[in-house]
Amino acid sequence: MNGTSKNDDAQAAAALKTDWLLVGLFALPLGIALSKLPMLPTSSICSRFFSLTELPAQFYKSAESVLFVSLGAVVVVLFRLTLGVKVLGLFRPILTAIGFDIIGIPIGLAFLLLVLLVTVALLPLLKTDHSYARIAVLLSVAAALLDAPLLAGNWWDIAWLREIALFPVIALCLTCESFAKVLGEDGVYEAVWRTFTTVLAALTIVTVMSLPGALGIYLRFPELLLVQAGCILLINEYLDFRLLEGANPLAAWRRGQLSAVRPAELLPLHQADPTERLDSGQTQGRKQSCG
Repeated sequence: MNGTSKNDDAQAAAALKTDWLLVGLFALPLGIALSKLPMLPTSSICSRFFSLTELPAQFYKSAESVLFVSLGAVVVVLFRLTLGVKVLGLFRPILTAIGFDIIGIPIGLAFLLLVLLVTVALLPLLKTDHSYARIAVLLSVAAALLDAPLLAGNWWDIAWLREIALFPVIALCLTCESFAKVLGEDGVYEAVWRTFTTVLAALTIVTVMSLPGALGIYLRFPELLLVQAGCILLINEYLDFRLLEGANPLAAWRRGQLSAVRPAELLPLHQADPTERLDSGQTQGRKQSCG
């Protein structure tokens, strides 16, 4: 009983600390934001020290990448905990979204699909003693595929082909690595479904980031990054519904296809239709009499 009581007390203490952290992640940024109000004496000093509005333009892309990661984390956690949808990992949708933002969604989707098809074609040919070697080969091939549009763009002087090489190589390699791992462990239907949900999460992140004024608000109130961390903790504590846990339309379609097969084609002879067994017995009897 004492052991159980101690465990309960420890869990209650941990939950209390989490609640205080949650309050702090919302209260501290709110206090900093309010201190920037023009009517307050703290406005000038807080706006100077807690604002990025005077950031040189060449650093805007870096600031946007920071916002991509923070907002992307919120979106991925919503997908995984609230919706219960599995993706290829926490970082893959975020990195893929950055790639889509750099080279455009249509070209990014087409190139990603091409690389995954090459991954599927190569996997059966890779017979290595260790999975590290197999995955390393796939990563090297994925990186090498970035050279193809670069070369083609140079041959024919096509700008958009050269821009494909701007797709983050780490995003491409990590997505291929996770895809190959799920493909080997859970099969093609699960791998395709998780890739689809990963791309869907990436598109959601790009859509949120493209909202008018998103970057401007962040530059004026960079403390909002703490609010986003608080949102993730809030989702974990109170919005962990897993509404679509285990859902996979591709696997369900496959099960429907298998269930449509005639039972006699799937059962052994002693469980097959009696008429078929009778016909089979009569045929065997005629063969024996002929013999």
